[in-house]
Amino acid sequence: MPIDYSTAKVAYPKLTLYAFHLRQNLAHNSSQLVENSNHLWKKCQKIGQKLGIPKLESLSTSENELISNEDFIKFTAIKHENNHHLSGEIKRLPIHDTYALDLTFRYPQKEVAVTDLKGLNQDNCLLPININASLGQTLVFFAQPVGAIHDEEAFADACVKALISEAEFNKLNLSFREKGKLLNSQIFEYNNNADSPQEQCHILIWLNTNKETTDLENTEKFYYALIDLLNCRSKIIYARSESQWCYQQAREEYSQLEEKVNEFNDIKDKSVDSKFKEFNQWLNEIPAISFNYSRYLRDLELHKAIIQTNIKNYKLYLGKLKAIGIKDDLKFLSDFIELAEDIFIEQINTDLAYLKPGQSLFEQLIDSIRGIVEIEKTKRERNLNTTINTLGIGFGGGAIISGVVVQHIEKIQQPVDFSFSFNKPLHPFYASLFISIAATLFFTLIGWLISRQK
Repeated sequence: MPIDYSTAKVAYPKLTLYAFHLRQNLAHNSSQLVENSNHLWKKCQKIGQKLGIPKLESLSTSENELISNEDFIKFTAIKHENNHHLSGEIKRLPIHDTYALDLTFRYPQKEVAVTDLKGLNQDNCLLPININASLGQTLVFFAQPVGAIHDEEAFADACVKALISEAEFNKLNLSFREKGKLLNSQIFEYNNNADSPQEQCHILIWLNTNKETTDLENTEKFYYALIDLLNCRSKIIYARSESQWCYQQAREEYSQLEEKVNEFNDIKDKSVDSKFKEFNQWLNEIPAISFNYSRYLRDLELHKAIIQTNIKNYKLYLGKLKAIGIKDDLKFLSDFIELAEDIFIEQINTDLAYLKPGQSLFEQLIDSIRGIVEIEKTKRERNLNTTINTLGIGFGGGAIISGVVVQHIEKIQQPVDFSFSFNKPLHPFYASLFISIAATLFFTLIGWLISRQK
């Protein structure tokens, strides 16, 4: 039966939020900042207002190069609960196209009850639901257990439950994943395995049981190796999430194509005019769908490349961590590489293999429709030309005959009498008009017969 450590104590506990947010678009080599690149700094201001921390509340949110050289900003909360004086420090780091936030809350007391650890995460203020970093985050709890621990995993479970409200803990579906050894002290990994980086809750419970751990944990070498590794991890999860979104969008575009393919045969049986009208409309619609489809496939390839690049960098920083604590067990970190390579990359490969044939189907459908439309246009142009030629022959022949007739009817120039009587002969004008019409019809017939033979 697991031991209940809810009444246990820890010394000098601290909870660190490592959050990562897009500074620039990962898809472009652009120096332009994304619209909400200062999102994390605004979140820090709100936390400062909530917890009564003036230095956080007044934290600058302007985009400038000062952040690059910014040192740790130490702070103390004005409000205290249960006589526990909350303090901490904040550091902001630009890492290439990403902003990283290191926000630490700590109790300086030598002994703190596990149940009081909730003050390090008051009202769940450091959870993903409240931070909402675009690339995700990791929470690292670091503390020295007071007294003997017979079941370190059970102790870690008690710490996790103390840091998060019971209601939120149940919503998160948070569970223990793996354990290992970092800088010669036990570390335990918890996760809810959410697909979205903004929803994934990744927590490390690090129990400081070795003096060497304390010394190495404060070194700059370890600090940057850890934060860079967590940054790569967040980017991999982000790119994987984006690839899933792209795949779903591509599927929706493909479903529109399938609808058009099913309609294609039905339209072919419709009247010529109806078919011609609908196919012309399709030639405006389908290329746009095809363009979006190709763009999603391109983005899938891009996200795959992002994952591969960050896997490579992740391995690099993992190697640096291994070099610091040579007796460590970092399998829980290396397992993430296998997950990224065997699951994330392979899933994108499968998605691409499924979607790529759709590109040729789009092209074939467009070519087929364009061919039908062009044939119909040619027919219509030919019919129009035939009509024009036929009428030209008819009216031309009629005009010639009419001219000849007029020259031989002398009385044509007599005034026309529009009064009608059976006792009066018809005016020569009417004879000329009749002959002209008859000649026009005759030559129109001749023109039509000639066009039929072509």
